[in-house]
Amino acid sequence: MKALVYRAVNAVSLQDRPIPTLSSPTDAIIKVTKTTICGTDLHIRKGDVATCQPGR
Repeated sequence: MKALVYRAVNAVSLQDRPIPTLSSPTDAIIKVTKTTICGTDLHIRKGDVATCQPGR
């Protein structure tokens, strides 16, 4: 499946990823048909929003 992957500021790429599988009775796989972004998403992409360090 295709996935838009955010790796770092201005480092976004469209990648092929494995199709997810169900591993628990409470899991669900959904199909996203429409989506949108908000202003905060744009600030995150530009690097205006601080990120958490691993382990925090």
